[in-house]
Amino acid sequence: MEAKSKGEVVQAVRIRAQAVADIVGKPLDRWETSTAPCVGQRGEIAGDGRWDFAAFANISVPADEQINTLSRIRSMWEQQGYEITVDKTLPDEPGGVLSTRDPETGITMTISTTKDGEHLALTIATPCYMPVPGEDPANDY
Repeated sequence: MEAKSKGEVVQAVRIRAQAVADIVGKPLDRWETSTAPCVGQRGEIAGDGRWDFAAFANISVPADEQINTLSRIRSMWEQQGYEITVDKTLPDEPGGVLSTRDPETGITMTISTTKDGEHLALTIATPCYMPVPGEDPANDY
């Protein structure tokens, strides 16, 4: 398992989020981040300090622009070599859900229509990392 500093991970996630905001042409709203200890397959918390990181934001996109916006994001992610894991259009309303995974880093991203229909919600999550000496991101929450 790879060791990474929290700063390095935050920067990698922020770059990906900003790329989405740039292609949409709108700022990231309500940016929030969190770290957590990694959880095993049986729900156990890792005792060796391994941790993961997640970030969340909204982007204001009117309902009638969301399908086109999701298509542009999909194209960008495909050009970057990411695997598209979910690509759905909502059946009863404008909007959809798009998810991807970066095969190089294991970072996943999902962008989807919010309940109000006027925003896209972006979620970015990392795989688990070992902490670097002097850091304990698993317990930064």
